[in-house]
Amino acid sequence: MTSKIILNRLKSLLLTGLFVVVPFLAALWLSWWIYDLLTMWAIGLAGKMNLPGMEGENASFWVSQGIRILALVFMVVVLLVVGKLTELTLGRRLINLGQKLLLHLPLINFIYSTCKQIADAMKNSSGGMFLQAVLFEYPSAGSYAIGFATNEQTADEITDKVGSPLVSIFLPTTPNPTSGFLLLVPRSKCTFLDMSISDAMKLIVSVGTVLPGQSTETPDEP
Repeated sequence: MTSKIILNRLKSLLLTGLFVVVPFLAALWLSWWIYDLLTMWAIGLAGKMNLPGMEGENASFWVSQGIRILALVFMVVVLLVVGKLTELTLGRRLINLGQKLLLHLPLINFIYSTCKQIADAMKNSSGGMFLQAVLFEYPSAGSYAIGFATNEQTADEITDKVGSPLVSIFLPTTPNPTSGFLLLVPRSKCTFLDMSISDAMKLIVSVGTVLPGQSTETPDEP
């Protein structure tokens, strides 16, 4: 009996440690992946220039990290300069000229216009691309799903043919919210929620285990 209690206690501790460590490691891995993605070009450029400490497989780790950090600083400076140019008449003309050039290139024009529309939507909406959390029946009557309203269509070809206002809703998958589906749902079928976008996202990512307003921190044991 005592051995069973000990095994159950060890199992409980193992699961608790797992649920603490996995999100921490996942956050570190994702941060490093983004860091590596944004700065890999600088490492390749430094290798081609034969900079000290970047000799092939014997490249110094700390030299590499220094180059990566400088690359991040350089990218931030470039973004600041581009942002400043948009405030100047000459800068806006140059940017518009570059945009017109991209829009006239085959294939590239589709990619650029799509990315620009997404960026404009995120910039113009106060809460980002998502306007509000929405509850609606899906995939059948009596079952409900939570999605994010991205636009309300009140006067276009789709709403004219359907005959009622529609809400564009992004329905993310669980537990990976980076993929999902675009659904056009009649406004009368939508229940707009008061919960914040972040609370709704936590609910989806946690597979329903973290409720709105519920802390994700581990409570202190008495």
